[in-house]
Amino acid sequence: MQSGNRKLITENRRQNMLQDKYKNWLLLLLVSFIWGSPYILREIALKSFSHSQVAAFQVFLSFVLFLPLIFKNFKKLSKDNIGPLLLSGLAGNIGPSFFFAKAQTLINSSTAGMLNAMLPSITLILAILLFKSKSNRNMLLGISLGLIGSCIIALTGDSLGSTQVMGVFYVFMAILSVAVSINLISFALLKLNGVEIASLAFLFVGPMAGIFLLTTDLQSVIHSENFTQSAAMLALLAVLTFFGVIFYNQLIKRSSHVFAASIAYLIPVVALFWGITIGGDQISISQILAICLILVGVNLTHR
Repeated sequence: MQSGNRKLITENRRQNMLQDKYKNWLLLLLVSFIWGSPYILREIALKSFSHSQVAAFQVFLSFVLFLPLIFKNFKKLSKDNIGPLLLSGLAGNIGPSFFFAKAQTLINSSTAGMLNAMLPSITLILAILLFKSKSNRNMLLGISLGLIGSCIIALTGDSLGSTQVMGVFYVFMAILSVAVSINLISFALLKLNGVEIASLAFLFVGPMAGIFLLTTDLQSVIHSENFTQSAAMLALLAVLTFFGVIFYNQLIKRSSHVFAASIAYLIPVVALFWGITIGGDQISISQILAICLILVGVNLTHR
């Protein structure tokens, strides 16, 4: 009798673990879809709005969505974390929003998405240089492969020139900003969870973005030909930003940081899909090979 009960318990545990595994994979695919889609949405929004307006709207509308969580987590603010939270908001929200929007006035959404695959490697470089994080041969090899792949993407394509090079530079600055934010969260905000950090960071940068918007020429944008479509894309961009943060933190809690980091492999694929099917982007074989090289590098850095 006891043997039968043990077998039943073991079988139930196995089924529960299998269900959790499937749920984790579904959540991983959902987060990858959410975070791989903003590139094409940003490209469409730029038809009516300036790059600075797109960036400011993304931050401000996300701030509005985060307001319930901001009120809930406000008591977690302290004199010790205000500085890191402000820096995290500037580096993790303001910086990438403005840099990516500017970059996509110069390069297509597919190229921006492919280059974003370098984020894990850039984050690791900063951790090693600024926070004395330990490195090994695999990490250094992975970083090298990622840098080579990024150079190939930057220096190939149908429209190679100073414009594309500057676009790649702005993408790099966006990635660098996010990497700074990730390291701040990892080393300076250990007492807060991911959702608390995200909501409280928007408390500082959301009003900044709103004030900035009031200084821009919104009147002419409202009367532009593609305003309705562009405004809808901005609203969707903010919604994706909000749910992306929530679901990603759920993924980390349900699985592990290593499994959650796998989104770095899938985001470029989603960005490429939208860029080619909706944006009509043209991607060269060398760029496809380069993204594969970057992803091999990402894999090595996580071993």
